This record gives sequence, structure tokens and C-alpha cells, in this order.
Amino acid sequence: MHEAVEEAAFLLRRAAHLPPEAALVVLTAGLLLIYVELNRPGWIWSGALGLLATLFAVASLGRMELNTAAIALVGTAVALLALDLVRRTGAIVGMAATLALVLGLAHLVAGPDELRVHPATAAGCGLVLGVGTTVLTAIARRARTNKGLD
Repeated sequence: MHEAVEEAAFLLRRAAHLPPEAALVVLTAGLLLIYVELNRPGWIWSGALGLLATLFAVASLGRMELNTAAIALVGTAVALLALDLVRRTGAIVGMAATLALVLGLAHLVAGPDELRVHPATAAGCGLVLGVGTTVLTAIARRARTNKGLD
């Protein structure tokens, strides 16, 4: 029993030391799993695994030297996506949020070249999160309108 606990602790410590690109992919996967849980409540595993993956990714990124301007871009993207969720906005807001997310993720880690996020990885993760959130927001808005809640 004691060996199993030590093994689990070792795996948890390793998971919190992901390289930047892996942390970004794990963060994206974790957020997508949380989206699945929000879309299909009660599946528990998707939400729990998504939260765990997101926490490990944030812990890994938190150990690195981060660019404050890139953090501001990611924060701006989150704010724009939240605005799109709360208010009916045009497609330009979703596109601006996605662009800010891609640029912010591409420059998130400030360090030597081997510790930076590859632009293709940042573009893939940013597009998946930005476009995915925008599409899910539009679907949720249409569902609320069809039910007469808006």
C-alpha cells in the first residue's frame, strides 16, 4: 500500500513538470473535457479529468517564466469570449478573441527557444479553444432562444 502511494505521488510530481507545449495541449484537452461536462452534466468523469488536466497544466505553466503581455492577451481573449457569452455580439468579437488567444499562447512562455511554445501548437490550441467556445456559445444562445428564455 505504501509503495502505491509513493508511486502515485511520483506520477503527480512528474505531471506538474510538463514542458510548455505539452502543458498547452493538456490545458486545451482539459478545457475541452470541462466543456463536455457542461454540455452533458452528470458524466462526472469528463469534468473531473478535465479539471485535473487543467490544474496540472496551470501548475506546469506556473513554474515557468511567463510573458506578462501574453498573459494580458489571453486574459483579453477570455474577457471577449465571456462578453460573447453574456451579450449577443457579432462574429468579429469571436474572431478577435481567437486571434488574441493564438497570439497570447504563442508568446506565453518567455525563455530560451527550447522552452518556448511552437507557433503551430499555439495556433492549433488557440483555434480549437477560440472557435470551439464561439460555436458552443452560438449553439447555447440558439437553444435558449428556441426555449423562449431569451
